[in-house]
Amino acid sequence: MSITFDIPPDIAAGVAGIADLDLRVALFLKHEAQMESLRRQRHSPQARTIVADAIRQAEADQAAGLDWDASFAELRRLHATIAAPE
Repeated sequence: MSITFDIPPDIAAGVAGIADLDLRVALFLKHEAQMESLRRQRHSPQARTIVADAIRQAEADQAAGLDWDASFAELRRLHATIAAPE
């Protein structure tokens, strides 16, 4: 398999003299593949879908200008009201 990708100039300059760079990159990719396999086993497809949906909603809320601090303060206030002893 062959992969082609752009390397930023500052990184390319720093790795230009590494003789076994292709081997190092291959080992890095092997490690990443193993880690991804573990991640997929650790979390169900349903859990990954829930997280992806939550991230999309958070991004939409942020784009709409939601004030997270004010939202959390309101949540705390409501919780205190509900959980307060009578």
